[in-house]
Amino acid sequence: MRAFVALDIADGGVLDSLATLQGELSATGADLKLVERENLHFTLKFLGEISDSQAKDADKRLGALRLPGGTVSVSGTGAFPSPQRPNVVWVGVSREDEERVKAIGEAVIKALEGIGERETRPFQAHLTLARVRSGRNRERLAAAVTASSQREFGTFKLGTFNLKSSQLRQSGPVYTDLGVYSLG
Repeated sequence: MRAFVALDIADGGVLDSLATLQGELSATGADLKLVERENLHFTLKFLGEISDSQAKDADKRLGALRLPGGTVSVSGTGAFPSPQRPNVVWVGVSREDEERVKAIGEAVIKALEGIGERETRPFQAHLTLARVRSGRNRERLAAAVTASSQREFGTFKLGTFNLKSSQLRQSGPVYTDLGVYSLG
């Protein structure tokens, strides 16, 4: 199964703000695949294809973690590989909250060592809003991403993190919680 670990956003106001931004990105005329509202999340660790026994092992390891909770402010936009050449458009967390989310992400990555895909890049808290499908209106999209680089989208409570499976379908991915773990 395809799996990952995520922080879900359970705050309707934050999700509304992100949906508004997605509408603005879409209005640039760029060729985008927007992430569905119910699938918006901060990825802590992408595992890729894992077996059922690896999923059970991951569940056990994640269940043993004791990580702090709190609140996180969602803010700023960016893009991979860069805002000037966006392939993936994302939002991040405030500077004040970066270390807290990074500590959670790094603890999850360490706990899951040996399961799934190996990390090759340093952890960066990000929530994918859209994937760019072609170069159409890329300059307008880049300008919109840059214009929102300091924008605030609201605050949500870090209550849980989740081990999820992802089934890829024609209409988009369908995520299922395999495990839900409490934060602080």
